[in-house]
Amino acid sequence: MIYTGIYDATLTYDETQEARLSKGQLPSQLNAQMAAHTHVSEEVITIPGYPHPLHAGKQRGTVIVIPGGGYSWLSPREADPIVHAFNAYGFRALVFRYDCESEILGLRPLKQAAWAIAKTRQLFPAEPVYLCGFSAGAHVAASIAIHFDDTDWNGDPLFTEVLDFLGEAADPATLFRPDALIVSYPVISAGEYRHAGSFERLLGKREDFIAKYGDDTDYERARRWFSLETQVHASTPKTFVWQTVTDQSVPVQNSLLLVNALVEHGIPVEYHLYPKGPHGLSLATEEVAETSKNRVTDLHVADWFERAIDWLLYTEDGHSVDA
Repeated sequence: MIYTGIYDATLTYDETQEARLSKGQLPSQLNAQMAAHTHVSEEVITIPGYPHPLHAGKQRGTVIVIPGGGYSWLSPREADPIVHAFNAYGFRALVFRYDCESEILGLRPLKQAAWAIAKTRQLFPAEPVYLCGFSAGAHVAASIAIHFDDTDWNGDPLFTEVLDFLGEAADPATLFRPDALIVSYPVISAGEYRHAGSFERLLGKREDFIAKYGDDTDYERARRWFSLETQVHASTPKTFVWQTVTDQSVPVQNSLLLVNALVEHGIPVEYHLYPKGPHGLSLATEEVAETSKNRVTDLHVADWFERAIDWLLYTEDGHSVDA
């Protein structure tokens, strides 16, 4: 049996709690809201064209799939098709839907991701949890993979509300750190090569942020905190990265900066840089083709998914995790 499901953790923006929400704190009504929007269903998935469906029924852990969309929407091409592809290789997979509606998102997607990882560990305590993010969803995934043990944000505990909601007294590093990270054409840097729209959704425009929440120093500190190539550390999980050189939306320097930071900190990393292809290719298969945006089937780029599966299933010394 393969488990599939959806984590839907959308928050409702509340003007009266703007000061708290600007720091990513969860509104008081969130407990019931999150409980109502958590769905885990069981079904057997059969995917035509995959030579080893379910891999003899092995259960290889849970992948939380995080779609992109510039922090403004969630791409369906980076949701269910990815879940089904992982199902076919024996992984449980869940789509994580995060807040894209609030005026300034701040830490909300990050805190929602922390909740989704911890909730997955509660549901399936004996299994590893992996994140697979795309574009801005890759920024969400990499943010929690890097900031999982941060204890402070402008003087406020970072994950206190999430721990309270979960009823957990555990170390955030135990609950929130994924076992591995897969990022596809990732938004990473808030610097020269930034995807400006994503960071405006997180922080607002500089002048608006300063007017509401502080001064220019506060804005620069927040911008650097979200610029993930500057935040990698020795406990960041192993990471698989891929992108195309000709990505017209998120400059390829984003993945290069991330890989360089991972190497500098001794983090195991596998990097695939393909010579051509637009942003948002997803699986790069016919199933997710979007010809109006030149997102057509590309068997060379589509190779990334099997490379990622191989990377998940084999340890650094070449031994299968199934052995």
